[in-house]
Amino acid sequence: MKYYLVFGIFCAFLTTGCQPQKSWVDTGLSPATYKQEGTKELSAVNPENKDFGGGRGPDQLVAYTPSYGERTETNGWGVEAVIQNGLVVSIGGNNSIIPEDGMVISGNENARQWIVENLAVGMEIELQGQIVHYATTENSFVARARDYYQRTLERFENGKMKDRQPIDAAVQQLQSDFNILLAAKKSKDSEALHQACENLTQHAKKLYYSSFEPQEGEFKGIWVRLKDKTPDELKATIKQIAEAGFNAIVPETIYNGYAIYPGAHPLLPQLPQFKGWDPMQLMIDECRKYDIQVVPWCEIFFVGHADSPVVEQKPEWIGKFRTGKNYSDLEAGFHYLCPSEPEAREFLLTTIDTLLSRYSLAHVQYDYIRYSRSEPWDKGYCYCDRCRDNVRQQLHFDIMKISPENTNKWEQWNEYRVENITSFVETSSEMLKVKHPGVKFSVDVVSDPKESLEQKFQDWGSWVKRDLVDEVYIMNYYVDNVMFRNDTENLRKVVDGTEVMPIVGLGPFMKLHPETLLEQIEISRQNGAGGVCLFAYNSMSKEQLEALRFGPFRQAQ
Repeated sequence: MKYYLVFGIFCAFLTTGCQPQKSWVDTGLSPATYKQEGTKELSAVNPENKDFGGGRGPDQLVAYTPSYGERTETNGWGVEAVIQNGLVVSIGGNNSIIPEDGMVISGNENARQWIVENLAVGMEIELQGQIVHYATTENSFVARARDYYQRTLERFENGKMKDRQPIDAAVQQLQSDFNILLAAKKSKDSEALHQACENLTQHAKKLYYSSFEPQEGEFKGIWVRLKDKTPDELKATIKQIAEAGFNAIVPETIYNGYAIYPGAHPLLPQLPQFKGWDPMQLMIDECRKYDIQVVPWCEIFFVGHADSPVVEQKPEWIGKFRTGKNYSDLEAGFHYLCPSEPEAREFLLTTIDTLLSRYSLAHVQYDYIRYSRSEPWDKGYCYCDRCRDNVRQQLHFDIMKISPENTNKWEQWNEYRVENITSFVETSSEMLKVKHPGVKFSVDVVSDPKESLEQKFQDWGSWVKRDLVDEVYIMNYYVDNVMFRNDTENLRKVVDGTEVMPIVGLGPFMKLHPETLLEQIEISRQNGAGGVCLFAYNSMSKEQLEALRFGPFRQAQ
C-alpha cells in the first residue's frame, strides 16, 4: 500500500512539473488538510494592573487587543507574538504595536519560554475569552518559509548579504519542496506531507541564516562549565564546539572554591569529577588541533556556597552583609571573599600566577571581579569587622551607623568599596605585565556601566581608560534587541580611543530565538565589537548551534 502512495506522489509531481509553474512564493493556498492544535490559558487580557510595564508580571502570559491601546507598553524582559488576521506574523521584541486587525500575545520568564517553544510565524491563533487556541497546518509551514525567504531578499537588497547566488540556488530547491508538498497534499499522504513541510521550512530557514555573513578575525567564544566525565567526552565536546564555528572556548576553571585542574593551590582542591586527569591540559592540546583559543574563566571574589572548601577552611576571609550574614540574600546564598582582606587577595594572585606558569595560555579572564549585589542598601556588602575598622581609621565613621541619607559619608563608603575592586584589578594587571607579559587580561562585567558601579562597585570604565585590562566582556543578556543595542552602544563609547578589545557576551541561555541570536551578533558588529562570547554551551539548543554554523560562524569562502 505504501508503495502505491509513494508512486502516486511521484506521478503527481511529474504531472505538476510538466506544467507551467507559478512561483511557490505567489501560489495561492487551498484550505488546510490537517491541523496540529493546542490551547493555553492566559494570565490576563488587556490587564489593568500596571505594577509592571503593560501589566505583564513575572511568568505571565498576556494578550493585548486593539482596545488596549496602540502599544503593549511592556518592558524588555519578555517576548511577544504579533497576530494579524488570525495568523502569527512575527515573534520577538517588546512594547509591540497592536495591529488593528489582530492582537499581541506577550510573555515573561516561563511564559516567554512557552511562546518561544510553541508559537511560530504562520500559525493560526484564535482568542476565546482567556483561552488561546493555536494550530499549525501545512499552510503555516508555507507561510513561515515565505517569511524567511522574503526577509533574506530584504537583507540582500539592503546590502547585508553580499552574494545573490545562494538565493538563486535556493529558489529551485524551495520550488521543488513546494511541488512535492502539493503532490503529498493531493494524495492525502499525511506522513509525506509533514516531511515536505519540514523540508520546505528547513531549506528556507538555512537560506535566511546564510544571509548573516561570516567576518574574518572575529572572536567567536563560548563559556563552558565542563560536564564531561572522561577525556573522550571532553574531546567530543571540543569537536562539537569547533563544528559550530567557534574559535575560542572559555572554560569555567576556578569556581565554587575548586579548580578543574590538579595542584591549583593548597586551599583550592581539584573538582572531584576530574580526579585522575587534567582537563585544562587536555583542552589546550585538543584545541590546538582546531585552532581554538583557550581562555580560562576564573571566578575571583565569589567562592561558592556554605560547602565551598574556601568558605570552610578560611571563614575569616569571608565578608559579611549588613544583615549580619556571611551569605547573600540577593544572590541565592553566595559567599564572597572580602575584597579588602590582604591574605585573600594574595591567595587569588598566587593562584592565577600558578595557573599561567604551569600552562601554555595566552589569556586569563576574571569574573565576579566585584562586590556582591548591594541594592537595596540594607542588604549590601561588605560589613565585616575588617571593613568597619578600615573605614573607622581612614574615614572616621562607623559604616553600620550610616545610610544613604548621610550623603557625604555614604559616598565615601561607596568610593572605598570601588577602590578595593579597582586596586585589585590594578595589582593583577601589574603582576601579569611583569610575570606573564604575553598573556591577555580580560574581565567579565555588568553591561550597564551605571548599574555596575552603583550596585556592585565595579568601575570597569576606569579600568578601560587606565589601560588596566586588554579585553572587556560585557554580559549583555537580553531577549530585547533595543535594550541589547543600548548597552552595546555604551560599550563602544567606553572603549573608543583605547586599545581595549570589546567583546559582547550574549545570552542564548535565555531561550533566544535563533534569529534573535544572529541579530544580536550583527548589532555587536555594527558597534565595533571585536567579537562575541555566548553563555553558555551547556544551555544552547541544537537550533541555535545550527543558526551559527550556517550563518555568521560559517567559514568565509
